[in-house]
Amino acid sequence: MDIKETGKKLKPFAPVLSVALVTACVAGSLSGYEAPVYAATQEETPIKEEAKEKKEEKKTAAKGSFDLEDGVYKGTGTGYAGDITVSVQIKDKQIVSIDILSSSDDEAFFSRAKAVIDKIIEGQTLDVDTVSGATFSSRGIISAVKNALTGEKDNSTTGQAQSGQTAAAAGSSTSVAKVEDAAAYKDGTYYGSGTGFGGPLKVMVEISGGKIASIQIVENSDGSDYISKAASLIDSIIAKQSTNVDTVSGATYSSVGIIQAVREALSQAAVNGTSDGTQDNNSNNSNNNSSSDDNNSTVTGTVPYKEGIYYGTAEGYSGDVSVAVVIQEKTIKAILITENSDDEAFFNRAMDVVKKVIKTQKTDDVDTVSGATYSSKGLLNAIKNALKQAEKVTNGESIDEKPDLTDLKELIERAEKLEEDKYTETSWAVLQTRLADAQEALEETKQTIVDKAVEKLKTAIAQLESKDGKDEENTKYVSGTYEVTVSCTPDEDEDFEEYKLTMSVEIRNDKIVSITDITGDGASSNDSYIKRAANGTSSIKGVVSQIIDKGMPEDIDTVSRATCSSNAILEGCKKVLEEAERPTDMEAE
Repeated sequence: MDIKETGKKLKPFAPVLSVALVTACVAGSLSGYEAPVYAATQEETPIKEEAKEKKEEKKTAAKGSFDLEDGVYKGTGTGYAGDITVSVQIKDKQIVSIDILSSSDDEAFFSRAKAVIDKIIEGQTLDVDTVSGATFSSRGIISAVKNALTGEKDNSTTGQAQSGQTAAAAGSSTSVAKVEDAAAYKDGTYYGSGTGFGGPLKVMVEISGGKIASIQIVENSDGSDYISKAASLIDSIIAKQSTNVDTVSGATYSSVGIIQAVREALSQAAVNGTSDGTQDNNSNNSNNNSSSDDNNSTVTGTVPYKEGIYYGTAEGYSGDVSVAVVIQEKTIKAILITENSDDEAFFNRAMDVVKKVIKTQKTDDVDTVSGATYSSKGLLNAIKNALKQAEKVTNGESIDEKPDLTDLKELIERAEKLEEDKYTETSWAVLQTRLADAQEALEETKQTIVDKAVEKLKTAIAQLESKDGKDEENTKYVSGTYEVTVSCTPDEDEDFEEYKLTMSVEIRNDKIVSITDITGDGASSNDSYIKRAANGTSSIKGVVSQIIDKGMPEDIDTVSRATCSSNAILEGCKKVLEEAERPTDMEAE
């Protein structure tokens, strides 16, 4: 299953995967990848200015067009000495970062090749030029990014193989073994070949008076800067009359290629002793294997779960964080953010945990991000929950939710017993619509959908209006819809400025049956707190639902990390009740 197929599988879940992210939303996430929140702790405040600068930088960047969910995707390409693995973060259809997870290529050349990363991000395209002098490495990075975003595999051979060498060729080592020098050489001109970074490298060695008189590089495929740097070891060879010299830092492959080529030329001129390259190549083979193991810092093929897309949700800072984890070939290939309501700046910072999971292929020992603790913890727990789902599927267990239908069935039974001729035509029509929705919800597998159906049907029953109006005669409160405005005041933390909160509250038969249109006139960063207070999260019940269940704003639990907004909603309901209270006979006179 490639990433394109993954995308197709995700489309039916579009309503679920909509950005609340992440992204949200990982897009994301794996994202869309989010309603901003106002920092409620000092811990998460300092980077707001940094986030602002990043937004300003984005104005000049090319617009992305990658049709992928927000999240982090993993891909592999073929470099000079072996595989190059990257993680690519997508947000709002743009590449926002590319991280190298592992590489077997020489550090000096690979560092140069990384220049393509800036080109890709700046242009939001994979159609960029390779880096001169680091062609194979830069091409490998481009292919790895392409694999991450499209699923297209890079089946090309390594640069070493293309230049006639194996992956364990001498040119891939950072050192060469010592050899026994010949006692003397026959005068003449001799040619020898080796392998530099870019391919074959050839030298001409002149012997005069039985000594090495000069060495010239007559052919090479390496970049001029690197070959010039490596050529400095020629003076060392001539001065020592030996090829047992150190390679040049920053031009390792080219240095090794020169030494190989000189040794081959000297082997033709040797009077006695040995100067062939066999031992050298074998040594380099061993060195390369250990070097490759050291460089390979990413783990692949270790996830013991069945291929597929798995979903997980957990509580972030201001609401739920949901992810989709894509598993292919026993590897976590991508983590998409499907829902998120946390502040963008903090959530982007928290995305580091997603990159760590992609890199290590595990969730153990992945620390939360300082300064974005709640967001990163939410992401990590959502990923863990998705992997728990994967474990169940692998073990043949069902992951279908079995929601509690008790309340829904009781409400449906209650609604079906009501008599149409007692109520107004409008209120009865609303009830029938909600009743039909509730009956359909009996077939749903998600508890959240069932709970919403319960709330809507309960509200419709409470909003029924009697035709003769007798129900109103003995009520304490005058039924109707009231708009109220109250102040939302900071607590002792004083982490936001006071603002006005407005909402509509409906009263029927001495009960609050509906609270809607809750808005604040302050900073937009307050919106997520208002939403959290009103609706709650997957693990915390919002104050609106609690009030409607009880019919009154009494004994209501405020929502953690949205306490001020919760109290403002409660205060608004109390104010409406005072306004709606029916005057006594004496007051009326």
